Amino acid sequence: MIIGQPQVVSRLRRDQVCQIEADHRLHTLTTLSTNERQKILKQQPHVVNMIIGQPQVVSRLRRDQVCQIEADHRLHKLTTLSTNERQSTNDPVNKRETKNSEATAACSQHDNRPATSSESTEKRSSMSDTSRPQTVPHQSTSHAAHEEERLDSEASDTVSYGNSTPEMYSDSESSCQSLTNSPAWNGPHIPKSKPPASGASQGKGAPIQQLNRMPDCLPLFPTLHATKTRTVLIRTDTIKEDRVPSPHPNSYEDLWDVEHVRMPCSEENLYPVETPNGRKELKKRWEVIKTSLIRKNLSGYNFEETILTYNSRFSQKWNFDALYTLFNEIFASEETKKVFSTVMPGMVQLALELPHICTQPIPLLKKQQEHSITLSQKQVACLLANAFFCTYPKRNATQKHTQYSTYPSINFNTLFQGFGDNELARKAEKLKCIFHYFRRVISDMPTGTVTFKRQVIKEKDFPRWDKSSMPLDGIRIHMASDGTIEDDGTGMLEVDFANKILGGGVLGQGCVQEEIRFLICPEMIVSRLFTEQLDKNECLIMTGCERYSNYAGYADSFEWESDHQDKTIRDPWGRRCTEVVAIDATRFGSHTEQFRGSQVIRELNKAYCGFYSSRGTKREHLPAIATGNWGCGAFGGDSRLKAFIQIMAAVEAGRDMCYFTFGDKRVLNDVYDTYELLKKKKRTVGDLFLQIQHYNKSLSRFFRPQQNLCEFIWKAFGVVNNSSTDKDRQDYNHGNSSPRQSRLTDDTNEGTSVDPPTNCCSSSPGPSS
Repeated sequence: MIIGQPQVVSRLRRDQVCQIEADHRLHTLTTLSTNERQKILKQQPHVVNMIIGQPQVVSRLRRDQVCQIEADHRLHKLTTLSTNERQSTNDPVNKRETKNSEATAACSQHDNRPATSSESTEKRSSMSDTSRPQTVPHQSTSHAAHEEERLDSEASDTVSYGNSTPEMYSDSESSCQSLTNSPAWNGPHIPKSKPPASGASQGKGAPIQQLNRMPDCLPLFPTLHATKTRTVLIRTDTIKEDRVPSPHPNSYEDLWDVEHVRMPCSEENLYPVETPNGRKELKKRWEVIKTSLIRKNLSGYNFEETILTYNSRFSQKWNFDALYTLFNEIFASEETKKVFSTVMPGMVQLALELPHICTQPIPLLKKQQEHSITLSQKQVACLLANAFFCTYPKRNATQKHTQYSTYPSINFNTLFQGFGDNELARKAEKLKCIFHYFRRVISDMPTGTVTFKRQVIKEKDFPRWDKSSMPLDGIRIHMASDGTIEDDGTGMLEVDFANKILGGGVLGQGCVQEEIRFLICPEMIVSRLFTEQLDKNECLIMTGCERYSNYAGYADSFEWESDHQDKTIRDPWGRRCTEVVAIDATRFGSHTEQFRGSQVIRELNKAYCGFYSSRGTKREHLPAIATGNWGCGAFGGDSRLKAFIQIMAAVEAGRDMCYFTFGDKRVLNDVYDTYELLKKKKRTVGDLFLQIQHYNKSLSRFFRPQQNLCEFIWKAFGVVNNSSTDKDRQDYNHGNSSPRQSRLTDDTNEGTSVDPPTNCCSSSPGPSS
């Protein structure tokens, strides 16, 4: 192990490096003699601040990372000791790895750091994080493949993750110092099943029927027309309930530049083809695509060959095992024949009509540029058909310096491939959703429109959270442990628990809240074609996307269930009154990290960006927010904290809220009862923010948190909780995501107030943070 691996250290967050180093040095330093220990500490004085064991970090890392980092940090120590001392130094890593093997394997699925060469065959799952296929170094087998690589200007042969790893720290304070007292945490909690349907309980708070919904609450609509910040790809005078809107303009216009989607049918899209005399010449790639899709009668035997005809450079990289599993093992033979005899020919025809359906250049929704795109549902179906047949140029590699390194993947090749039974089964269910969507639109093309809007809020326009005087009782809130956003939040502003790379792992292994929403509403997938990854002050609002499928299960148990007939009313622009906002939470590696001032402000600003209405609409015309445990699954968020963050943002945005706890009744009771207490005490958004910061200050005093956020607030107001149990406390101290069930006593005595920590709103928190 005595080989330095600095490249691994450079990929990890500073807190992880420091915690792992502290953990692995602890045994060595405590077993040496005083003189030897003092010698090491004198040579490396920074170790003094790190002698606190952090085994929970080891349990979250892959085995090779633990070993490599340990080797790197032990190198100096072991070479300075005598032979006997070196041989007597016990290595605690193997014991921990054995003990935590299950946790390590589970969390490595969600790891989105760049892969090393030793990981090239490791299977990974995005879990609402970006998923890319693992590849082996490419070796071109023909001159045509080399020429295609040159045309695509892709500098590397292996597909990398680009900048998809979320930036975890923006504070100037050392992450090592601030997280040395982090509690033991078992990692993210992923629900295993879909919560029960609404109606099993009445919920708490305002009746759900009283909350604003579209279209009843909407004001008069302005006329739809194109502007500098709004692109309209259809003729607005042709929006009718019984006909498909006509494209605008009438004939195809092409722009092959960095500001627009590079279309497969572009005249500039060239491809090297071998002629009968053995020479290579450049031809229009669209002609190659049309020839391949039309001449060959697509079947389960030649589908792969057809796709690789115009993607030859990936012939040694792509596999289609998930697709074959669906056709050969899951679908009955008659169902497979029906797909290739009816659905697939319709998809080919729809894809090849691209230059006649999408006639206007499609702008890219770039960072820090507020813009919207309105398309017909037929245009969306055409674009998705091309994604299914993998026709989009320059979208198959995401190296850091390529044009689309900060964009999601759009070609479906990652959905077709599979490694292992679990991944194959999951992707087969995803493909059922996709084929069902195409079956529906081919047999009966929908006549509506959809809009994708990138919303940006400048930093100066965000609320000053510690100074906010907005009363917490300014909105109505309904909370329930049963029901789901997509089933019971119809007509509200529905929250997509997004990855900053839109859609997360919908075309990979991911299958949680965002991915499931994109699968039952496949029109959302087209946002990946033109939406750059989200910044911290941005969100994406998707209006009018229709739902086509019902589902059962969640994550590994997800299954396509049945057809769904969406009866949602359309607005004057032809869109279903379904508005979904994608907001991305921060991914936390430590439970206490998220309570730091800068992290809380980041999440507050992100939620506010999603809830804010840029139209200046009055409160009575704003639909309520339908949301839940945002960022509390694979991203490791605290469900109570995230609930209060969204409540605070909703108050500032002036919207009512419907909150679904995904079957967690303890979170429901804790959050709602605490919210009622704060309302009773006439507290404001600023007061709640300062309470959260004071709770953060208390966390630095304990190795494990002695109370959750709700308990802390109750005690701050002198409220006694008589229903807590030893088992509840044990669950919370071990990172259990299910908190204790509690009730508030009717105590009018406010008790001793707490002083807020200093610099609680600073971007660089003080030592208490």
